Amino acid sequence: MSTINIRETLLREVSILPADYCPKVLHFIETLKEGDSDDDCENWGDAEWEKWLRLNPPIPVEDDPYFTPEHLERLRRQEQATNEGRNKVITFDDDEWEEFWQEVKHSPEQAIAKAKSRAHYLTPKQS
Repeated sequence: MSTINIRETLLREVSILPADYCPKVLHFIETLKEGDSDDDCENWGDAEWEKWLRLNPPIPVEDDPYFTPEHLERLRRQEQATNEGRNKVITFDDDEWEEFWQEVKHSPEQAIAKAKSRAHYLTPKQS
């Protein structure tokens, strides 16, 4: 994606946010500017994550302008269907999750195909 497209997308997305989100967006941009180019969040410890979360608290999904009430309802129905064993899921333990992301870096298509082949329905004990 070109820089021009990224800028246009950012401007378009930010322009629809409510006015009270502007300080939060500006703060987020400032935190991006402050970070070192060598600072990689994949290498953060618990203290760095806690600091980042304090500065960037999660937005409740109900307050996020991106999600419409219809979208939220569709997500709730999908979660219910998954919990009832009507949708397939892909589960990973910590080691499998790390292995999956290593595979994605080298061959995304193969990693995704391998993950999809592991898809299964949840049983009542798993949900």
